[in-house]
Amino acid sequence: MHSILSRALVALLFLSISPTTLANWQQGEASVAIEDADLTDVRVQAIKNAVADASFKNGSFIAAEDVVLDGLLVSSKSVITTQGQIQRVEVVSETVTDDTLTVTVKVNFTPLFDCAHDGYNRSMLVAQFQVLKPQQAKYGGIFDLGKQISKRFERQLSVEHSSPKVLLIDKAFTDVHSYDKIDLQEITEKAIFMTREYGRQFVLFGFIRDISLFEQVTEELLSDDVALRRNFTVQVYLLDAYRHNIIYKETYHSEANWEYSSDYSVDTHNSLFWRSDYGRVVLNTINNAVSDVSNLLQCERSFAQIINTEQQQLTINMGSENGIKKGDKFTLYKKRLPIGVNGISHSTLRSYPDVELEVKQVDSSSSVLDVYSPNQFINAELLDLVSPIR
Repeated sequence: MHSILSRALVALLFLSISPTTLANWQQGEASVAIEDADLTDVRVQAIKNAVADASFKNGSFIAAEDVVLDGLLVSSKSVITTQGQIQRVEVVSETVTDDTLTVTVKVNFTPLFDCAHDGYNRSMLVAQFQVLKPQQAKYGGIFDLGKQISKRFERQLSVEHSSPKVLLIDKAFTDVHSYDKIDLQEITEKAIFMTREYGRQFVLFGFIRDISLFEQVTEELLSDDVALRRNFTVQVYLLDAYRHNIIYKETYHSEANWEYSSDYSVDTHNSLFWRSDYGRVVLNTINNAVSDVSNLLQCERSFAQIINTEQQQLTINMGSENGIKKGDKFTLYKKRLPIGVNGISHSTLRSYPDVELEVKQVDSSSSVLDVYSPNQFINAELLDLVSPIR
């Protein structure tokens, strides 16, 4: 008997409703004969069977699932019947005995509930993640790790059901040295710029705070085993650019063995790096952050910007790729930036519930809305917002 992978995480993507903060962990186990099959295929099947076992214990039945393993989509199906959403899967152990792979997993279930999700796909901007301490990147020459992390966030978010309209930009959201000093005024100014420049409601940004190395000593009976390990700490922010406020802030930390020598220059574009212990842990950490952000977005209210006003009609920057269809109804919101006693602008939204807007024309990225309250339509201006009527 021997251990294959002692530490791994698998992110599962499901067609499901939004999560709540309550969660329930269940353990599942499954065994699959290896015989002459490819070990990777056997491992994927064993993990899926173990997840199904945990789901059964949780009172759920999985008909199908999408599985992302080590950051790569390995299985994609379309239907799930369950009493709870699978938030996260942790592979506890993998052992081989008599040519049979046995996998034990822990599955984090979150109950389903109605959070008044408006049914529209979110639009998001991913800004460049920066390494806070570039000197830490010298070991291994991983100076472009920030760009690689940004790409991984963009790719993972693009396959989430909550935010298919994801755009990666080649610039950071804020100064790399000010991650702990982000203030409301700065957020407001940069959010206004982002909405005018890119027209996306949400902005994901952050910093790689720590990629330092350290030695870990494992005490053995006859000698001590010293392993070189490396940290990965990333701070993630999610900004609602239309409302000028940060709705999520979290720090994610992991660590893994660093198997490269001090004079070796790592190619972060090579899949071999992402399949190393450290690369896999980094991918799993990103998967966890993406899962949390995606779940949060499910209960956030959708807004669209007005990009044209003429002949008693409004054109907004959301279309069929966001899930909009003819007959959908919206109401008007106007942003206000009142100045506080300290001279700082505080963004607020004023709704106009008497202004009912109905979608008459739709293309992939925009929609035309008819106005049913022409007397109040005078107030609608470019970059004002609309939101679905609930």
